Amino acid sequence: MYTNRVRILNFRNHIDSLYDFENINYIEGDNGTGKTSVLESLFVLFNLKSFRQQTVKKAIRFKQDFFLVSAKCLDGDFQRTFHYRYETSAELKDDEGKVSGKAEYLSMHPVICYSPEYGQVVSDDQDDRRRFIDRLSFQIDRGHFDRLTDLRKLNLMKVSELKKDRLNRAYIDSVNEKIVELSEKISGTRECTAGQINDHMRQTYAELGFDDGFRLDFRSNVKDKNLLLKEIVDRRLLYGSSRDRFYSVSDGRVYDRFSSFGQKKTFVLITLASGLKLLEKNGKNGIITLLDDFEAGLDKSRIERLFHLFDTSAQIFITGVKNTNFSSNHTIRIQVKDGS
Repeated sequence: MYTNRVRILNFRNHIDSLYDFENINYIEGDNGTGKTSVLESLFVLFNLKSFRQQTVKKAIRFKQDFFLVSAKCLDGDFQRTFHYRYETSAELKDDEGKVSGKAEYLSMHPVICYSPEYGQVVSDDQDDRRRFIDRLSFQIDRGHFDRLTDLRKLNLMKVSELKKDRLNRAYIDSVNEKIVELSEKISGTRECTAGQINDHMRQTYAELGFDDGFRLDFRSNVKDKNLLLKEIVDRRLLYGSSRDRFYSVSDGRVYDRFSSFGQKKTFVLITLASGLKLLEKNGKNGIITLLDDFEAGLDKSRIERLFHLFDTSAQIFITGVKNTNFSSNHTIRIQVKDGS
């Protein structure tokens, strides 16, 4: 999928902006001009949520009632225009009307995204780390989405029962039977995805000559069924794939904090590039890569080597204050600021 043109209306500081794109696009401009918002608008359109730590509703421009993101997309000779409008709720349409089937739509538009505002595998919140792996897993196996949805419903049912003064043990046992089955499948999928990412990461670190050699370490409690009994005593959830955890590891040591910004950013970018290769290996084409503030904190050599990891993407969007490293590619100068 190739995004030919986007219109951004009432989205953060964009009043009504129209941009034409090519395969590799560098969006430059001073801080606060709305560069990241262009990438965010594409992410919202294709992922139906923001990569910022806030709800999509917060993207509505001050004193406005809605925002609209419209994109003309090309897939070979086939063209479609998608419209994402948010007022009191989200509405997604194409040329023929409302788009139905959220899972199918998301599967059609795989996006790899780096942004300083998007923690993913280095987020302090394990939910964010799980979601990163889940997005990749879903693109390979759409049933993963349904299993996650079913597990959330079952966990809510169990939490509701655990809050009662008198527990219905037969009911909890029947719910737990389903939770165990789903958790084993979900955690197994996550472990497989993380393992394949690690294979790419090991190869990439070696090819680039970086000494760090980080990988993802996956930990799960789904084999410990004794936790189901402990839940009865503690009256809270302890078991299942909702407790899966991911850590960044090098030489057997877990790193919650990196020694430098460049080391952390390199790890994230190599992880994302490994996710890209994994999707391509599983037949995914038309992948869009968003690289927000890509060059910051990296020297010229590292910029070139890391960017090369994404050059198989169908389309790439980069943001920065000034285009000095990608001047041969399509450059868009953003001048929107404070609504002017």
